[in-house]
Amino acid sequence: MLAKLTLLVLAATLINGTAVADGPVARPDVIRCATAELRQVIGEEEWSSPGAPRGTLPCDHTPVGPPPNPQVGSTWDWYLWRLAGFPVADLKSCTIRGMGDNCYVVVEDDTWNVTIDQAQVDTIVDHFENMSIGSFPTQGIWDLNTTHFGDPPDNLDQDPRVYLLYYDLDVSSDGFFWIFDQQCDDVAQFHSNECDVVYINSSVFDPAGSYLLAVLGHEFEHLIHHNYDPNEDSWVDEGMGELAMWLYGDPDNISAFNTNPDRQLTTFDGSWRDYIKTYLWSLYFYERYGGQPSVKALVAEPANSIAGYENVLDAFLYTEDFADVFGDWVAANYLDDTSIGDGRFGYVGETLPPFSPFVTITTYPVGPSSAAVQHWAADYARYLNGSDLLTTFDGSDNNSFRVRALLLDPVSSTEVVDMSLDGTQAGQLFLPQIGSTHEELVMVYASARTTGGMSYQYGAETGATATPVAAESRSLSVVAMGTASGQPSFAIAIPEELAHRPVRLELFDVTGRLTRQLLNTAAVPGSHRVEWDGRDGTGRIAAAGVYFVRLSAGAEHVTTRVALTR
Repeated sequence: MLAKLTLLVLAATLINGTAVADGPVARPDVIRCATAELRQVIGEEEWSSPGAPRGTLPCDHTPVGPPPNPQVGSTWDWYLWRLAGFPVADLKSCTIRGMGDNCYVVVEDDTWNVTIDQAQVDTIVDHFENMSIGSFPTQGIWDLNTTHFGDPPDNLDQDPRVYLLYYDLDVSSDGFFWIFDQQCDDVAQFHSNECDVVYINSSVFDPAGSYLLAVLGHEFEHLIHHNYDPNEDSWVDEGMGELAMWLYGDPDNISAFNTNPDRQLTTFDGSWRDYIKTYLWSLYFYERYGGQPSVKALVAEPANSIAGYENVLDAFLYTEDFADVFGDWVAANYLDDTSIGDGRFGYVGETLPPFSPFVTITTYPVGPSSAAVQHWAADYARYLNGSDLLTTFDGSDNNSFRVRALLLDPVSSTEVVDMSLDGTQAGQLFLPQIGSTHEELVMVYASARTTGGMSYQYGAETGATATPVAAESRSLSVVAMGTASGQPSFAIAIPEELAHRPVRLELFDVTGRLTRQLLNTAAVPGSHRVEWDGRDGTGRIAAAGVYFVRLSAGAEHVTTRVALTR
């Protein structure tokens, strides 16, 4: 454990230094909240269930903890944690320097008038109680967090106010919540200050600047979340903390994740990408699925991770499940355009930077090429200079993929088209818009499952033709490839429900006479390629010209054209 924490701290020390003014240059894109790192070092089981029930009475039998009726000027010894290594606590004298209806601002005596002064304390109290800089300017951090996430615990110190303790952390993390403060000091596995408190670093950024005030909202959310669901997965808890920063009005900078988006949503290791990933997910869910009532229900939901989100979606009567929301979210991250459809492909309260494709394709045919995507993550493939594209996908059979086409153009409206996948996670999608009404295609390859193989193959060909001249099926598909050539081929797709039905692929000339039967067998669901060598049913070379291609399975059929040249 010691080695693991040391590595985390080394990563965090990138911004260590003296206090600096708030501003765009000062904003860090590194590890910020130490709560998740502490959970990893101590262990999830010990962190979430720290050995003894949470207290229900004041811990008046121990020498630590707040005195009765604390006031501005009250001083006592607090456990302050050194985090540059395995957590070690020192008793340090701290004093209440400010007080509001819902908070005490406590400052380590050694830092008073060094890294924090009275004017800064007064600003902290004002913004915690009365005001913010985002969409809710008349609400302070207390009101924003309690209305959106719930109430903080009050079963131990029996004081409705919460403590905001500022001291000079020995690492560059900006703050943390310490779960063991929710137990009496003589029963907790680690030392406890026996009160409802969050810790903020006063040594790097302006304690009263908008950034650390937003961080204060983030850490306060952790205290609230613990009151309802102490063993919630870090990715959910940290995501709600990120949402608290947005609510205050100074969210984290979006970087790192957008340039490398193949990152599993439902895990959290404390990297910067994970903070931004959970921020965007939480904001998207908040905007699209119920706002304040839904996130408050999520915090109070005892089920964790995906199950918690599923339960909230069900409780609010949404027809979408977690995988549906995820599929829309990964498309919204690339498009960020609420003008498409019902608005699900963008954000209202955030403007996203561009997301990077893992490959850009300009020559055809391509593939089948191999790639892999993490569980609950997405790859973006960009296709340029194509026309009449037939795109293909074949993923690991034991996974569940979501594949989507984003059709982009500077003039034509953006289109979003889903690729249907069969039971083997394979499919094809014909896009005649590319090269005519739309100049660019981005394919989204997403894994919407926690288990299963992560590999897949993708490809695309130009010059496809699939305009039906007759169709009595919404599920069968036939696409002519290499049309206007001497040896065309046909990409066909057969759905699961037509399995084992008689399937035929037949060619007819312009007079309606059967030229050749290319396929006559029991239907095998999935995507298949059938070649035509340009000969008729007798083995003779067929005449050049237009032919009709008919795919039928049972009573369903679909027909298109192909041109044979010599």
